[in-house]
Amino acid sequence: MLSIAIRSARMGVWTQDIKSGEVWWTPELQQLTGWTDKEIWATPEQFYNLIHPDDLSSFATALQNSIDTKSDFDIQFRLKHSDASWLAMEGRGHATYSETGEALTIVGVIMDVSERKATERELHQLNQQLSIADRRKDEFLATLGHELRNPLAPIRNVLEIMRLKETEDSFMHWSREMIERHISQMTHLVDDLMEASRISQGRLELRMRNIDIADPMQSAIESTQSIMDKSKHTLTVTRPESPIFVEADTTRLTQIIANLLNNAGKYTPDGGDISLSAFQQGNEVVLSVKDSGMGIPPEQLTNVFNMFSQLTPALEHAQGGLGIGLALVHGLVKLHDGSIVAHSEGDGKGSEFIVRLPISRAPIEITPIVEKPIDLVTDSKRILVIEDNIDAAESLSMLLEFSGHSTRIAHSGMDGIIAAEEFCPDVILLDIGLPDINGYQVAQHIRQQTWGKDIFLIAATGWGQDKDKALAKEAGFDKHLIKPINFQDLKSLLQKINR
Repeated sequence: MLSIAIRSARMGVWTQDIKSGEVWWTPELQQLTGWTDKEIWATPEQFYNLIHPDDLSSFATALQNSIDTKSDFDIQFRLKHSDASWLAMEGRGHATYSETGEALTIVGVIMDVSERKATERELHQLNQQLSIADRRKDEFLATLGHELRNPLAPIRNVLEIMRLKETEDSFMHWSREMIERHISQMTHLVDDLMEASRISQGRLELRMRNIDIADPMQSAIESTQSIMDKSKHTLTVTRPESPIFVEADTTRLTQIIANLLNNAGKYTPDGGDISLSAFQQGNEVVLSVKDSGMGIPPEQLTNVFNMFSQLTPALEHAQGGLGIGLALVHGLVKLHDGSIVAHSEGDGKGSEFIVRLPISRAPIEITPIVEKPIDLVTDSKRILVIEDNIDAAESLSMLLEFSGHSTRIAHSGMDGIIAAEEFCPDVILLDIGLPDINGYQVAQHIRQQTWGKDIFLIAATGWGQDKDKALAKEAGFDKHLIKPINFQDLKSLLQKINR
């Protein structure tokens, strides 16, 4: 039975007399290596000749170290098969000694681990392929976000111009508002896509502080009111009877609740019922978003939080989205050390998403927020726009001039540097992706010039990852804005610049 077990495990036993050098091995080892009875090894040379030349030194060293230290050896090496192939082997054993401490024999067990090693190599290659695919996916998402933001920028600029030149024409007013809604939705989709990617890479950082759960609830309700009104949903809100404090990132927690409300709104037929509630249960706050919508099949309950997951094909459900929102919610909840689960009785029976977050254990210190008046400087500024997208550059320049500023445009990095020296701007709005040299190089060159040290540099770009912001700061930018730029934010920033 022992012999069968050893053979089944692809193992063999060998010994070597240290004085004579004679080597002996079991039939199982002989069978494992494919050598016949007539090819029995009688000398150390014959045995060691079957060990791969590259492994011979480490094999001999391991045996000698075992003898010298009276410890077990554990080695990996390749052993030659009779068909000239190499077997991956693992060897373990020790030396035996006389009563006087003299080393007598080496006793070892050898196991063929070729299949395991082959599997490990395959897994390693697969992991490498998955890692490369994952990196390419992240690079693709970043590039996609950048490319989608570029056309959004001039559209938003023109909408702002339309707002400034608003007429009494109700059709024009309706058209502008409709376009604005869709641009906001596209911007939201791009932002969700990028943030979900940052979470998967572990690059999203939270700004944690003690907050009352009622505050992000209210913000989320306000941000999703339009979809509720448009679909004629009835939203019922049950707030905690007393304040419940959690340690959280206010913006991200608002995003979690808003995404769940948006999801409920999209997957509930017009005139449906949606509820949002929050209450304390033990050491947790429980947030619930429940709807009377299309429901979730039981087999899909655990898949709804996967990136790009769709309950039904996009063509079958017009508002299905990209399948990013719930994946983003799941990631954000985990970053807050919380949990989220989905419940549904099935198709057409509505669904409920329950978020649990730990209640803050830190002492609650509520400091009244005192709004300090900002001294807004409204003087006209000289602003240089360096942007290779002609529509984006001209529309932004026009919008800035409508706001009382003087502008100049350059469509390449080198032209931008020349224009900066000639125009002497107070502010430069500088794109990063330019046709000749990139915006980082332009910023570095400008900062090296005496005339460029005090210019306020704003990176206006579709690249919005943390590494992009860090690169902008290193290059000398004062501010990093992501396209499409909210003009009201830009206007406020320009008013605060005293250069």
